[in-house]
Amino acid sequence: MKTLLTIALLAFSCTSFAWSSKGTPEKEYTFKYKLSGQTLEIKRTAASYEDAYEGAAQQCFNFYKGAGKVSEDRGLDIIDVCANPRS
Repeated sequence: MKTLLTIALLAFSCTSFAWSSKGTPEKEYTFKYKLSGQTLEIKRTAASYEDAYEGAAQQCFNFYKGAGKVSEDRGLDIIDVCANPRS
């Protein structure tokens, strides 16, 4: 009888503890960058801050770099600004 009761209890408890994943809620993050008097504000929607940060940093770099090549010093300045947003 104890075995039957234990099995029934486990069967019902397993269904009540089932975890349903609805996905991670996405949140909007805002990143602000300033280089040479030029200000850039990027809003990204992502599941985590890290995902939003990576996308915003890449967009920031492409914005300040523009078309063509930049000097090494200018590139390092852009990387420094894009890696350290002002939130």
